Amino acid sequence: MGAFVVALIALTTAGGSWATAQDFRLRSAPAVAPVQSVPWEADALALLTADPRVEALVRALDAASFDERRAATEALLDRAIPDAQVWLRLSRGGLSTEAHRRLLWIGQSRIMNAPRGALGIQMAGRFGDVDGVTVTALIPNMPARKVLQPGDRIVAIDGQAISVSQQLTNIVQLKRPGETIRLTVMRGERDAEGRVVGGPDGRPLEHRLDVDMEVGSYDDLSRFGDPGMASTLVDSGRERLAERLAAAFPVQRGALPLERLPGEDVGVESHPDIAQLRAQLARPGGLGDAPAVRAILQARLSSLEAAARIPGLDPEERAWFQAVADRYRELIPEELRSRPGP
Repeated sequence: MGAFVVALIALTTAGGSWATAQDFRLRSAPAVAPVQSVPWEADALALLTADPRVEALVRALDAASFDERRAATEALLDRAIPDAQVWLRLSRGGLSTEAHRRLLWIGQSRIMNAPRGALGIQMAGRFGDVDGVTVTALIPNMPARKVLQPGDRIVAIDGQAISVSQQLTNIVQLKRPGETIRLTVMRGERDAEGRVVGGPDGRPLEHRLDVDMEVGSYDDLSRFGDPGMASTLVDSGRERLAERLAAAFPVQRGALPLERLPGEDVGVESHPDIAQLRAQLARPGGLGDAPAVRAILQARLSSLEAAARIPGLDPEERAWFQAVADRYRELIPEELRSRPGP
């Protein structure tokens, strides 16, 4: 295969056709709250100091060795590095196309795969005209067991009123494990034998409690109890945030020569996107199944297919690019492949 050019095309664009399709799907989805602010706004980053370790890893994203680039990518996905350091480095600019594309993908992966919070309760929705979510059971080894009791009625989280169980799920799963939240709880009065005391109107007598507790991990629910359903509202919000990150720091379309030694076979499996996808699939838990993952995979596949249509490629180069796109499509798990609209 003769000398060729590897097209480096943006992961996402603000006005691309795929984004338009996603926007349509999001507008059609019920109860999707708009994202009001983003964590990479200038004011939020103004007081941050760049971490020298992050700077070194970002430089390695553009290393001559693919193994070095892959190792740097994996290191920058480590949760020990705060998200804010990734936003800060993207905001400073001055990156090569390769480093920019990889760092943007890292940022989107952090958004999509961010840990979800959990309390560790089983709950029932509102009863009659009584607002709030009633705790029916507590899951062992989870934070709620330390501060709540069966029968407690959660009526607010951090001052936000709670009416139904899905509302509580959405708020809690948006939290990160380890964050502290304040629950406003109505707890029934009990007599000396532990029986709920009723008032003149027949309803249980309750007193209000404001309790602070640390949010647990949604992943721990799989070990200690039933994890329930992941919030689709959280999934949609993350997808929108990942799209806004791509729009805020777009990768410029361009081309970068790929150097190789005479006689060296540059196979499809050596393409950075193929190698990166294979590495992600090999990680514990794989890619996950959030809608945002599907959107990003489809966007990257579209970019790879577009590379095969770049004018001026010779037939051998065009065939190689098409082979890369075909292999990428083949590696995408069936459940994450693009689904036709209604």
